[in-house]
Amino acid sequence: MDPANVDSILKRFFAASGQTRHPETQLRYARVQKHLRSFLEKDGVALLSSPSARLLELEAQFQTDSVYARVMGAEELLHALPTFLTGPHLLPDFHDRLAQISLASRLAQWLCSRQLVERTSSWEDVVLTRAAAERARRSSVT
Repeated sequence: MDPANVDSILKRFFAASGQTRHPETQLRYARVQKHLRSFLEKDGVALLSSPSARLLELEAQFQTDSVYARVMGAEELLHALPTFLTGPHLLPDFHDRLAQISLASRLAQWLCSRQLVERTSSWEDVVLTRAAAERARRSSVT
């Protein structure tokens, strides 16, 4: 498995996702990526195990900028996706929200297909992400 950090993973995923897309879609994807990064930095630590949360705390003493993205990896990113798709974290713009839901679901699958996470040990997070995406889709249309 690739030991890449969240920063490099997101750069690769969003670069691949935005290729050959309409300029407005590329802007929307950029807004979703910015929102995801902000979510991880602000709320991601609450979703971590104690040792990982402590590691972030220690790292923040040396460099406070983008600590989560620099230190955490694919498993932590995947674990955060279901929460990213809950009500308080959904983007307010309807089309941005739909892109957020679609991209988060695709990101979970992409992490598995690129073997950045072990499919068997991370399958619960993939299922939870899919379920959260479906709930978010339903709440977006009502």
